[in-house]
Amino acid sequence: MDKKHSGPGMLVRSIPRKWRVIALSVLALAIILAGVLTVLSRQQATHASSAGDWPSYMGDDKRSGFNEVETMINATSAPNLKLHWKYQAGGGIFAQAVVSDGVIYWGSLDGYEHATKLDGTQIWQQNVGRRTTCSPLPSLGVVSTAEVASVSLGGKQTSVVFVGGGDGNFYALRATTGAVIWRTPIGNPPSNTFIWSSPLVYNNSVYIGTATTGEPHCPLVPGQFFQLDVATGSIQHIFNTVPDGCLGAGVWSSATLDISDGSIYFTTGTEGSFKTCKEPLAIAIVKLHASDLSLISSWQIPITERGPDSDFGASATLFNATIGGTVHKLVGAVDKNGYYYALDRAGTAMSNGPVWKAKIAEGGECPQCGQGSISSSAWNGKTLFVAGGKTTIKGMTCKGSLRALYPATGAFIWERCFADGPVMGSVTMVPGVAAVVAGPNLILVSSVTGKTLYTSQGSGIAFYGSPSISHGVLYVGSTTKHLYAYGT
Repeated sequence: MDKKHSGPGMLVRSIPRKWRVIALSVLALAIILAGVLTVLSRQQATHASSAGDWPSYMGDDKRSGFNEVETMINATSAPNLKLHWKYQAGGGIFAQAVVSDGVIYWGSLDGYEHATKLDGTQIWQQNVGRRTTCSPLPSLGVVSTAEVASVSLGGKQTSVVFVGGGDGNFYALRATTGAVIWRTPIGNPPSNTFIWSSPLVYNNSVYIGTATTGEPHCPLVPGQFFQLDVATGSIQHIFNTVPDGCLGAGVWSSATLDISDGSIYFTTGTEGSFKTCKEPLAIAIVKLHASDLSLISSWQIPITERGPDSDFGASATLFNATIGGTVHKLVGAVDKNGYYYALDRAGTAMSNGPVWKAKIAEGGECPQCGQGSISSSAWNGKTLFVAGGKTTIKGMTCKGSLRALYPATGAFIWERCFADGPVMGSVTMVPGVAAVVAGPNLILVSSVTGKTLYTSQGSGIAFYGSPSISHGVLYVGSTTKHLYAYGT
């Protein structure tokens, strides 16, 4: 047979026309279905961790802070919490430990990202840089909490650790070995740009924000928010939070995903050039399209409600509330002025201003001193949990606090007063239990009553950061360079 007349086309033409149409229709349907399945598998590949894992900052890209399938640590077992092991790093640990497929990933201020077995033994560590110049700490390495996701590399699904380095590069590391897959410079250390933010992985892109290294000793830089390709690290889009030539509005919190409409929320920092620039996205909550980082809506705290250095350090929380018999989708965050703001997130409604606001702490520019709050709130599907610094509860002066709020009004359901220090890290939730670090203490309380279930008071451990809870173990880092694992 002549080769140019052979092959699938010749075979199809030899079939009767009726059956040929049916065959081509089936073939077309198969191709369409294959395409759909490919798209779905690519989208779902970022959610490859097992149920009960804690694969990203606050447990998920919604930043709920809630592990709803946890059963081993609960209101009954929490009082029996005890130290299982501790692992010493070369620097303090501010990043939240994440857990994926039986491995713990965490960063330290000496510039290393670590992978640890569940028994506390090391698998690998990878240097992703640190800085010592114009730094609020002697060494500023990995503050960014990693996100672990499954990515298609060369046609093969590969587990990847995404994390911001201390050297101004954003990294993709091979989860099994720590080997660098790619690194992309998004912050130039000499320019005082730093990656405080934690990544968000969605639909084959990874998102990350940048801000200044530290105030007031380090000069401000323009805030930026990046969308990068998960497989290559190439920059797909950049969103500038201030106009060209202006400074401030850094993104030092972590972005939040609303998968219902493919939007992303983040909060911003200091307004840097208010005398010469209009900066409506500074000290604000911002909503973007995830697809191309185009602006959807924003809301900026009015000047009349700001105090010294009143910028956002907490991430946005998504929650629902029934108001006037109608369910509203809301987004909220607490500011360093001490107020928690709840906004309607439907469409562009956020620009209309707060649905409600609640006073959480005394405002100020120094969260570590107990002023204001940079603690990301948690949502368990029913109640909002918000923490912060100095406040007064029932006539008592508190160095820190944790409150349960009605989502529709912001009214307090219960309030807990902490005597030993402010809550700076995010609130962590499992059914029946809320966990925070208040000053030097790890504290677990009943999410129903606020009653103390466990406290590490007197342990001598200098905790810092945010706890994570996965498969019956609570992980938390400390300024004393240790990662601690607690279980029942």
